[in-house]
Amino acid sequence: GEWTPREGAELIGSEAPELEGIEWLSGGPVSLAKAQEDGKAVLMRFWLTECPYCTATAPALNEMHERYGERGLTVVGIHHPKSERARDHELVRAAAERMGLEFAVGVDDQWKTIRAYGVGTAFRNFTSVSFLIDKAGAIRWVHDGGEFHRGGGQDHQRCNAAFESLLGELGSLL
Repeated sequence: GEWTPREGAELIGSEAPELEGIEWLSGGPVSLAKAQEDGKAVLMRFWLTECPYCTATAPALNEMHERYGERGLTVVGIHHPKSERARDHELVRAAAERMGLEFAVGVDDQWKTIRAYGVGTAFRNFTSVSFLIDKAGAIRWVHDGGEFHRGGGQDHQRCNAAFESLLGELGSLL
C-alpha cells in the first residue's frame, strides 16, 4: 500500500537543518548548503554500530549510492553513539567497513544533528531514521527507522512500500 511514516510525517516539506557537530570519518564533509549549490539531493540515514536494522539496510543504501550518485544523489550515514563504547571512532570506522558502507560517513557524538531532525521528539520508536532532502533543502521523504530495504524485516510490506516510495521520489527529483 501507500507509504506513510508512522512518525515524522509532519517534517515533510519543512526546511532540513544543516548538518552540525559532525566529524567525518570518510567521504565528507557533506553540507546541505553545498549540496544545494551543486544541485544535489541528499539521502541521510542515522545509524548505529550495534544495530541489526542498520546492517540489514546497508546494501540498499549502497545501491542508492551506486545507482543515483552520478545522477545527483549524495548518500550520507550519520552515526550516533548510544554507549560510551560507541564513541570510539575506530570502532565506528570498523563497523562501517564491515557493513561495506561506500558513501560519506560521519559521527554525531553530541547528537546535535540527530536531535535537530526530531529524534527523541518526533521520532520515539527508533533513532535509525532516514531522510530525503531535495535540491532546495526541503525534507521530501521520511523513513521512521528500523529496517529499510526491499522485502526486509518483520514488516516487509511496509519496507517494500517505503523503498518504492523513495524510488518514486528520487525519480521525480533527479
